[in-house]
Amino acid sequence: MIRKLLSLLLCCLFLVSGPGTCLAAEPAYQITEAELTRLDQIFDQLKNNNNQLLMDLAESKQDLTAARLKLEEYQKDLAALQSQLIQLKTESIQARTKLEAAQTSLQKANQSLQEYEQEAKSEMNELRLERNILGLAVFILIFNK
Repeated sequence: MIRKLLSLLLCCLFLVSGPGTCLAAEPAYQITEAELTRLDQIFDQLKNNNNQLLMDLAESKQDLTAARLKLEEYQKDLAALQSQLIQLKTESIQARTKLEAAQTSLQKANQSLQEYEQEAKSEMNELRLERNILGLAVFILIFNK
């Protein structure tokens, strides 16, 4: 972009300079008022385009800086979330271990309860049998007198 602008300026200088400043071997160029006006318009347009590009570049730099800051913030958030995930996994493993231990204890307690229930039924049956035998013995003693 700058090369084109410099080339255009050099052309303008060669065109504007008079025949006295040129070497005699080189031909002299003439430019019309319309061509000069057109060159001025082109130069102004190039200057405007250059200014717009510089503003766009500055804006892009600001956007890039803002994007980098956001990226750093997101990376920090990601690191924090990864740390929390590791902590939650550890807690989950611990909770699973405790749950398995509790289930084992519950199964043992349930098994003990069933054994106790069977023992209690057996004892109840023995007591009923003793009661019935005792009742029968009392009945037999009452009627034998």
